[in-house]
Order: sequence, then structure tokens, then C-alpha cells
Amino acid sequence: MDKSNIKKRIKLHFDGERLTATENGRHAGSWAGVSGKEGLQKPNLQHLGNEGPIPESVYSVGQLQYPPEKGTWDRLWGRMHHGTWPGLEAAWGNSTAWLKHKSGENPVFHYRGKDGFSIHGGAEAGSAGCIDLTDQMDSFADFYRKTGQSADLIVSYPNYDPASDPAIQFILRKQSREQPEMRSPSEENRWEPDPASENRRPFGGLSLRDALRIFE
Repeated sequence: MDKSNIKKRIKLHFDGERLTATENGRHAGSWAGVSGKEGLQKPNLQHLGNEGPIPESVYSVGQLQYPPEKGTWDRLWGRMHHGTWPGLEAAWGNSTAWLKHKSGENPVFHYRGKDGFSIHGGAEAGSAGCIDLTDQMDSFADFYRKTGQSADLIVSYPNYDPASDPAIQFILRKQSREQPEMRSPSEENRWEPDPASENRRPFGGLSLRDALRIFE
């Protein structure tokens, strides 16, 4: 049995400056990276869609995707900054791995959504919220291929406290105001008479006793 092809479940952690990999609790690799556009990469700017860094949460990392082949319409479309690979290798590097939200709620998802993020490379550092490893993406991709391309990613920023972030607190207050007023189950199931028919008898004018006799 060739054990080299068995998938290794690894964990990745991104802290805003480095992407670190661990396997069975042991350090397995580390790559410098950024998230967000230049000047907008601080953790307290997570709420800025297409500008700020990737929100703190837990994501599943998908398999590596590659640029369109030369001579294809997708390649031409990407050169025009459209399609599935806009900007081609200059914008994304030689490969990218898309992320899917797995667990951990973050108030900024209310504005940014939970998906659409990835790990990629590129000629210049900076992104619209993805993790950009620039020229180190090839090294990460080589490592990731050897693991079987299956991992969980934890995004957490050290020295960042959401409780002291005015933007997060504003979002929470806004969400609280938008939530409908909750009624207890007893209130929801309680029958209240129609004031316009308080003096009317139910069952077509019959008394309750007469109505029950019909079903005897």
C-alpha cells in the first residue's frame, strides 16, 4: 500500500502576516502573506467588503485551481480582467485554493458574506480580502499538494479584541434592532378574541353546550 497518497488532514492558521501549517500539532510550514488592499489590512477593517482583510472565522480549504491554458478563450478573457481568472498570473499567481466558511460566526458576514475568499499569489502584495502569499504561493502549493489538498483554516488576529472594535459593536447594535420582536410560545399560542365579535356566539350563534351536542 502506497501511504504517500493518503490524505493528511492539516490545520492552517492566518494571523494577518503569516500563513502557518501544523500537522498532528507539529509545525509543518510557514509563508508570509497579507490580506486586504494596501493600507486597509488591519483587523479592525474586516467589515470593509472587497477592501479589508479576511474576517476571523474557520474555513475549509479547497483543492488547488490553475489558470486557463494558453490559446483558450478563458485565457483571453482573463487577460482582459474578466472571467474566472481576471488578471491571470499577475493577479492570482500560478494557483489558488478557494475557501468555504465552515464554522464561527462573525458580525461582518452581515455585510461581506461568508464565501468568495481564497489563498492565492500574485505579482504585488494586496487583495480584496483573500490571503495573498505573492511569490510564496508556489511553495505553499507544493506543500499543499503533498498533503492531499485537504485542510481547515483558522483566521484569527492576535491582540485584536472585537469587543473594543467600534465597527463590530455598531454592526451588532444594528442587527439587534433589525431582529423581529420575539414572543414566547405561550403568547404565540394564546387565543385572543376579536373585539368586533365579543358579543357574538361562536358556531353560528349556538351556545358552546348546544354545539357540543351536535357531535354527540
